[in-house]
Amino acid sequence: MCCECGCGSQGHHYEGRHRPFMGRPFMEFPPLMSLEEEVKTLEELKETLEDRLSKVNKRLEALKR
Repeated sequence: MCCECGCGSQGHHYEGRHRPFMGRPFMEFPPLMSLEEEVKTLEELKETLEDRLSKVNKRLEALKR
């Protein structure tokens, strides 16, 4: 069995329908990324998302007034 879904090895994982057995989607990050690189990438993504969320919240509050 190739993943949690029990599909066997039908090769449709590359279409984004399933997750690998370890729980991370294929192609989310380069497969040879080190732990330190992944942490740095995720921290940068988190910062970007927090900035965007702040802008969205400000706009939402302005629209509510």
